[in-house]
Amino acid sequence: MVILAADIGGSQARLLLGECEGEGARWRELRRETLPSREFAGIDALLQHFLRPGERPQAACLALAGPVHGRRVRMTNLPWTVDATALAGRFGLRRLRLINDFAAQACGLPLLGAADLRTLQAGSPLPGAARALLGAGTGLGMALLAETPAGEPVALPSEGGHADFAPRDPQQLALLEHLLPRHGRVSLELLLCGHGLERLYRFVAGLPASAPRSVDAAAVTAAALAGDAQAAAAVDLFARLLASAAGNLALTGLARGGVYLSGGIAPRILPFLQQASVIEAFVDKPPMRELLEQVPLHVVSNDQLGLLGAAQTAALLARERA
Repeated sequence: MVILAADIGGSQARLLLGECEGEGARWRELRRETLPSREFAGIDALLQHFLRPGERPQAACLALAGPVHGRRVRMTNLPWTVDATALAGRFGLRRLRLINDFAAQACGLPLLGAADLRTLQAGSPLPGAARALLGAGTGLGMALLAETPAGEPVALPSEGGHADFAPRDPQQLALLEHLLPRHGRVSLELLLCGHGLERLYRFVAGLPASAPRSVDAAAVTAAALAGDAQAAAAVDLFARLLASAAGNLALTGLARGGVYLSGGIAPRILPFLQQASVIEAFVDKPPMRELLEQVPLHVVSNDQLGLLGAAQTAALLARERA
């Protein structure tokens, strides 16, 4: 049975055609393609471009950025409305599921191998325990992955990136005071994303929060890796804030199976994440320090995680139909 999977973001759409094989939710890849999302008028045009004549998938899963409720989704980062019922009818899909993009990434976690991870803290993972995912990129996404009593994975989407930022030292208190007059409320996502790194750079450089963008996140990262002191201070602060947020998520979800840092930023700042101060920010939450020292912390280096999770979900859908 042929399956279709897609991980659709504001700039890129990753698509995969696969085929179920063997027992359970096993599948093999037939082909994969990455396309620029904004060059297409909508999801219909994207799928028509990707699917070749004669290719008729029976089950599909589309991973979309933002909250997903029901069968009709208006995407926040693209001027698209995705109607699952209409789409299934148009392409002859027997089963079609829309899921949150970070829920898709969570579904992909069991498919990762050792080469897809950079371990920051090995910990002592508990088999079958919940796992947590935290990804900084255009925004800040979160999700949890649990298991049913039968061992089936269950992804739990989250909008925890919009939770309040909680400063934990004098520098972070000063950061909150720096941002409050302009933003009124400081969320985790305001800091832990591409534009957030730019805000941290202006803060450490002594510029007002209202100062125009003088350098983008990619440039800050490149300068930090090249040894620029101010850029390095901004990335160092970003890394500690990300680790602290990851520790909070580990406590919230009791993620004894591990915490995974995904998204576009974490792999690029790996040398900063490997510092002892970052692990300290992750575990220093008394009275739960001993628990957090047992939680594995990884950076995901595979940027296809969401697509893999969508393909796994599509394969499960195909099996349900069968």
